[in-house]
Formats: sequence, structure tokens, C-alpha cells
Amino acid sequence: MLHLLLAAGLWLGAPVQDEPEGPPPPAPEVVEAAEEALETAFDDGEAPERIAAIEEHGGVHAPEVLRWLEKGLKDKDLGVKAAAVEALRWFPGDKALRALHKAYGKDKALREDEALCAAAITAIGQHGSPSSIDVLLEDALAAVPAKVQVARIYALGHIRDKRSVEELLDLLMKTGRVRGPKGRGGATQPLMKEFATSLHVLTGEDFGNEEKAWQDWWKEHGKRFEVSEEPAGLEPKIARFWERYWSKAEEKAEGEEGDRRRRRRGGDDPGEEPEGGA
Repeated sequence: MLHLLLAAGLWLGAPVQDEPEGPPPPAPEVVEAAEEALETAFDDGEAPERIAAIEEHGGVHAPEVLRWLEKGLKDKDLGVKAAAVEALRWFPGDKALRALHKAYGKDKALREDEALCAAAITAIGQHGSPSSIDVLLEDALAAVPAKVQVARIYALGHIRDKRSVEELLDLLMKTGRVRGPKGRGGATQPLMKEFATSLHVLTGEDFGNEEKAWQDWWKEHGKRFEVSEEPAGLEPKIARFWERYWSKAEEKAEGEEGDRRRRRRGGDDPGEEPEGGA
């Protein structure tokens, strides 16, 4: 009988409730506890207390917490900055991403620390927003440590937009070129493997480390090419690497343990995967 009444309700135009998207908001008492702990740490604690508070409560995705994470980005202590960057990497929404954009663009101390700069770039790339492309390209042609450039290459690869492909191919040609001994041979790209990984993820094509093949393919297909919403047709080893690279630390640890087990069984050797990964 109940199913007949429900059917009648639908036929009469009764409203249908949509399933809510995303995780439910945190409970008010959880937000209150997080806000109180962060306030205490920032007002009365030293850097270790601020770091601990961010690590414990930065995953409470509420505006009250976001305010303290933004404050953490401005902290004089680089460890506090790093904790805030990591929390904002996983914090959903445009406000969190804009905070990362602002810090990356204006914070000289952040940009001058190799590890922190790479972490900020990765955090920006985690959000996968085309609005980040221009931010990621700031000073992209300047000489930077390889760790920073790898983070930039992978961050662009995580933004599924046609312009990401264009900019990667441009950076491939313009950055980090190394000539052979005594100038013999053409200039090569030492991060070709990392470029190829991001290009493969974005396009589904697989030209490996053949730089000219990537450039020739883009010349022929670039005008008509569109990036798919999700990666498709990836080489299995790269697919595993890519999934781990963009997963949380605890998930990375599980993946690394799985790799160790596979090596003991004589399986894939992650050491052959692209540099800069988990």
C-alpha cells in the first residue's frame, strides 16, 4: 500500500528531495571545539602549539576554522605556514583556494623556502581549478629548484583544462634546457619524464619521453582537442602513481606499503615511476 501512495504522490507532483552532495557539515560542537583550540594556540601558544592545533583541527571544514588557517599562512614560523598550507590543500571551496593563491603570490618567505614553495604549489594544484593556472605560471620561467618545478608540472597536470596542456608544452620547451658535453647535441629537458606524466594524464596519449612526438601531436590535434573530465586510458603504473600523489598522507603510506609488498612478490618497481611522487 505504501508504494502505491508514494507513486500517487509522485504522479500528483509531490516534490522529490535531492540527495545532498558532499559530506555533511561538521557538528556545531565540533566547530566550537576546533575554534576554541585554535584561538588558544594562536593567542597563547608557541609555534609547536599552533602547528599541533592546525594538524588536529584543520580538517574541520567550517568558516570559523578557515579564518585561523588563513592566519596560519601569515605566521612568521615556517612550520606553522607549512601546517596551514597542508590543511588548506584539503579544505574545500573557493575561499581556501584564494587564500593559497594570495599566499603564493605575496609571501616572499614562502616562495624562498624550497619545500614550502613546492607544498604550496601542490596544495593549489590539489583543488584542480583553472583559476590557478595563471598563479602557477608566476615566475615559471625563472630558475627554481627541481622540486619546485616538479610540483608545478604535476599541479598543472591535475587541472583538467586545455590550457594546462598548452602551458606544459610551452614550459617543456622554455625551462631547464641542458646541452650535451661541449655543446654537442641539442638541448634536452631533464624533467621530461615528469612533463610526459602530466601530459599523459591530461590527454590520454602516451608518447613517453619523446619530446618531439608530443610537440608534433599537439600541432596536429591541438586546435580540436578537448580535455576529458576524468583521466582515461592511463598506463597502469602512471595511474597508480598519480592516484597516490594526489591522496592524503595516510593513503600514501598505505600505497607505499602496498608497493613494498609487491616488490617482495616480484611485482612493479615503484622506483621506475616518475620522480617527485610518493
